[in-house]
Amino acid sequence: MSYCLNPKCPNRADPLNAQNRICRHCGSLLIFQGRYRIGRLLGEGGFGQTFEVNDGGVLKVLKVLTDDNPKAIALFQREAQVLSHLNHPGIPRVEAEGYFTVLPRNSQQPLHCLVMQRIEGRNLEAWMADRHHLPIPQHQALNWLKQLGEILNIVHQQQFFHRDIKPSNIMLQPNGQLALIDFGSAREVTGTYLAKVGGGHQITGIVSPGYTPPEQANGKAVPQSDFFALGRTFVFLLTGKEPNAFPEDTRTGQLLWRSDGSRHSPTAGFTTNPLADCIDYMMAPFPGNRPQNTQVILKRLEEIEQEMQQPWGSSPMPARSPQPIAGIRPYQAAARIPTRLLRLNSARNYSRHSRRSSRFHHKKALKLAPKLLVGGFFLALAGTATQLFGGFTVPNISALLWLNYGSPGVMPEVPANPEPFTPIATVSAQPLAASSPITLAKTLGGHLWGVNSIALSPDSRLLVSGSVDKTVKIWDLESGQVRQSLSGHSHEIWSVTFSPDGSKVASSSGDGTIKVWDTSTGKLLHTLTDHAAWVMSVAFSPDGKQLASGGFDNTIKLWNVDSGELIRSIAGHSGWVFSLAYSPDGQLLASGSFDRSIKIWHTQTGEVVRTLEGGFYRFRSVAFSPNGQWVAGASGDSSILIWQVSSGQLVRTLFGHSDAVHAIAFSPDGQTLVSGGGSLDSTLKLWNIGTGELLQTLKGHSDTINSLSISADGKMLTSGSQDNTIKVWQFQ
Repeated sequence: MSYCLNPKCPNRADPLNAQNRICRHCGSLLIFQGRYRIGRLLGEGGFGQTFEVNDGGVLKVLKVLTDDNPKAIALFQREAQVLSHLNHPGIPRVEAEGYFTVLPRNSQQPLHCLVMQRIEGRNLEAWMADRHHLPIPQHQALNWLKQLGEILNIVHQQQFFHRDIKPSNIMLQPNGQLALIDFGSAREVTGTYLAKVGGGHQITGIVSPGYTPPEQANGKAVPQSDFFALGRTFVFLLTGKEPNAFPEDTRTGQLLWRSDGSRHSPTAGFTTNPLADCIDYMMAPFPGNRPQNTQVILKRLEEIEQEMQQPWGSSPMPARSPQPIAGIRPYQAAARIPTRLLRLNSARNYSRHSRRSSRFHHKKALKLAPKLLVGGFFLALAGTATQLFGGFTVPNISALLWLNYGSPGVMPEVPANPEPFTPIATVSAQPLAASSPITLAKTLGGHLWGVNSIALSPDSRLLVSGSVDKTVKIWDLESGQVRQSLSGHSHEIWSVTFSPDGSKVASSSGDGTIKVWDTSTGKLLHTLTDHAAWVMSVAFSPDGKQLASGGFDNTIKLWNVDSGELIRSIAGHSGWVFSLAYSPDGQLLASGSFDRSIKIWHTQTGEVVRTLEGGFYRFRSVAFSPNGQWVAGASGDSSILIWQVSSGQLVRTLFGHSDAVHAIAFSPDGQTLVSGGGSLDSTLKLWNIGTGELLQTLKGHSDTINSLSISADGKMLTSGSQDNTIKVWQFQ
């Protein structure tokens, strides 16, 4: 059989199409990507259909999106992106070519398709129904919880979380192993996303009654939301009842599932039971009272396994409450919180605080902490270093309060009215016409997914861009056409740059490699492979002889451009290295890191010259001024910080963006700085460096501005965004 994808085909399941390449009824293609032939319809509903496809004798699953709603398309593309990053037998595999679009004959609407590994078996909802909802024994629950904890560990390590864990999304395979499916609701954890949650902004809600935690139902999902849903799933497995069948404590919000008072109840032995304690820990009504990461859960399960002194089910195990780990308040502490603070829907209380000034003194914010509902849910009592986001870089309650209030109290001390300073330009260029009219000259829209990085060639005739769609594109700016489309990376492109003479392009990727290309021919010159994780930034030295790279392995590497050999590996950051910039003379290298510091290194020795601290927020972008005297950092708290390189003194802090600042660039004359904001802001801002004055705000992008580049003559500004576009701005 060969099923036709065209929804308007009069006979989509015609058996006479079995050997055809073209549908005999509508003329649409029946073989896709040169390899996939659809066998039969497996199911449909919601936004799409699911088919069985034959890939050279191997049966796989094809998901087809039938909804043309942009949000549905974005969720579908996100599933493809997430699964392409993950490699685990408990997660469906998606190959690099697994996502594609199909345009049926005589149709104007493309179909979005995703081919993935077929997971054999039954989902746990159907499996439980087959056994008449007989509860599983505790030893099986422990085994399964460990399996799913390990799967979630892989997902969370890649900075994603699932958002829709429930029995129907867990498959029991024939080999007895579990698999987690349906990643269409998964979210990437970024500074922008956490800022949205902390700032009270609504995120698309994914709700499965009984399994979705309160904060997610209110559009405030965080990584710990997965733990709540996983705990509720095991309530179902251990009791045979849906979680909604159990009452909740009206004072604490705790699910009262352990026993119905009968000694014959499936949960009669759970009154004092460490496995049940662990599940309650995961299901704490407030995210700050749940385990901070998957490692905490796995460690607790290992301890429970070691505590087993006798066969499961013969008698209850010794009671042991979850212990506070790394500053997390035990679940039971919620009982001491006043009932009025536990109501997650207390919008009146929340809105009263959110309307206050966005700049609180740090001590004042801490004083208010017992009453604050950050992002719509209670976090911690004042003074508690609750690490709500664990490995996701928001370190404690002070930082979370700052997400809501932007308190400058944790910033380095800065004079209230710093003296103006005058950067001295060391390049011959026209001043950036910051006060002149600025027009949007053109929009380049050739990337399928977000644009992570852009750079202008030295003569400003070409622009190179790198995208989540795994391609590097070289554009002719005069025509707006793609001159070269370079493919070879197997994951998203994080950074691109031109060599100083424009003859080479370097790109770095989530596949852990850096590639160096010939600009004119697109020929691959070198593939550099010494990084152990994603490579987030690349930068050429001013003389073009050296290439620097930084990545998720917390290291910086210096390479010989001509030979491709590694010159030096530099370690010193305790977090991901996200941005790099050479000083104009090439003697210094600045690195911005997720460890909330900027370090300045001597390029000849690899020694750190200076460490610049910036409070609680990570630095996504760094830039040297053209004279090399100043270094600027774009911060996650919506500010730009400027230091004097020679002394390390913080001389200027620029506030004006309403979201994290993702990109900065100095004008060639050194008098102006341009910055790009996150998705809640999506604006470009121009600043007078000497006075700190905000000169202009440019609007045009609809999502995070990830990268900026200014032409050598200071007359053109380019910006790359998560909205899949590149914009070219002209100064008149």
